[in-house]
Amino acid sequence: MSGHLVEERNIRGYLACEFEGLDERPLGDVDSLVLSCLSYYRLPQEASRARTHEGMALGELFRAEWFEPMTRGLWDPEGLVRLLAAAVASPRLRGLRVSDYEDDFSETQEKQFSACTLRLPGGGAYVSFRGTDNTLVGWKEDFNMAFETGVPSQLAAVRYLERVAPSVDGPLYLGGHSKGGNLAVYAAARCPGELAARIERVFSHDGPGFTSEALADEAWRERAHLVSKTVPHSSVIGMLFERQEDYAVVESSTTALAQHDPFSWVVEGADFVRHEGLARGASFLDESLNQWIASMTHAEREGFVDALFSVFAAGGEDTFGELGERWQTSVPAMLREVARLEPEQRGHITRALALLVRSFVPDVSLPQVPELEPLRLPDLEALLPGRIAGDGKSSDNEVSEG
Repeated sequence: MSGHLVEERNIRGYLACEFEGLDERPLGDVDSLVLSCLSYYRLPQEASRARTHEGMALGELFRAEWFEPMTRGLWDPEGLVRLLAAAVASPRLRGLRVSDYEDDFSETQEKQFSACTLRLPGGGAYVSFRGTDNTLVGWKEDFNMAFETGVPSQLAAVRYLERVAPSVDGPLYLGGHSKGGNLAVYAAARCPGELAARIERVFSHDGPGFTSEALADEAWRERAHLVSKTVPHSSVIGMLFERQEDYAVVESSTTALAQHDPFSWVVEGADFVRHEGLARGASFLDESLNQWIASMTHAEREGFVDALFSVFAAGGEDTFGELGERWQTSVPAMLREVARLEPEQRGHITRALALLVRSFVPDVSLPQVPELEPLRLPDLEALLPGRIAGDGKSSDNEVSEG
């Protein structure tokens, strides 16, 4: 297993090869991505000390009976277990203590928030905000950022930082992957000035940007220099919304939207392999998405997001994984919901899907979206259960597009 880890040119391979302590080389971008990923684990109730300021040693989480509940419903559970093994074995990170674990999920508030504080061996702490999980609620909250300043998880991130910071001796680092990166930047921008003065760096790893309203204040401009943002060269998630922090582009071992996977980011030595700029296809997609979002009013954005997630919710499942596993029933239900939408809403949704499809076709020359032929919905009735095969007629279960 160790040989396999050493061969990997990613954060797991980095942990297997880098033996300098944090007192010998300061915490950097690659370390931050590892620490960001550590907040994805769902800690069991038995790990009660991880919910206190004192915390518990990272190695105490490495228990085989906890692996499944800790990674249930997350992307790449096996990869996350291997990452935990690499972190526990690493002389650079094995002295970490996990503390102040918080997990707050609310369907009614459309809130998916989780964070933990990783106490560093030499003093100071890394406040790690979890990214989006597999739930519809988690993704709905992300989309709400397109029209709402201060979604529940962003406000929770500020409160969490204010609660934890007084218990930390030494510098503060903030960070996260995906939505977690957005939360880290938001907390740094909105926390009190005396707390912000203690922040050493803020790391956003392919975290979404912000609407122009979200950070249009003096405090953000004064603290923007703290942010270190990294995105893969075909980034989609990290380039969403109107306002973008400065960012560095890193190499990935995969393509298109799959580059959001932090295990695909290529590491050489103690740093990511840097890329000169975003891929051409990704640049087109990002500009098109953001121009489209900017062209919509606040009410139009809200209406689109509500309509889109009404379609997903019609599938009758709580996570995207479950929607995929039970597609025989979820897809027809979602198509029926699409057919019930107003024509303008259907148009918005199909246009968004057209843009997102292009994230799977990187580095190609694409026509401008306004010049594309209008997209048409598939024959919804033909895809629904109840169609009488072979006779061209429909049963009473058929849904009219009008």
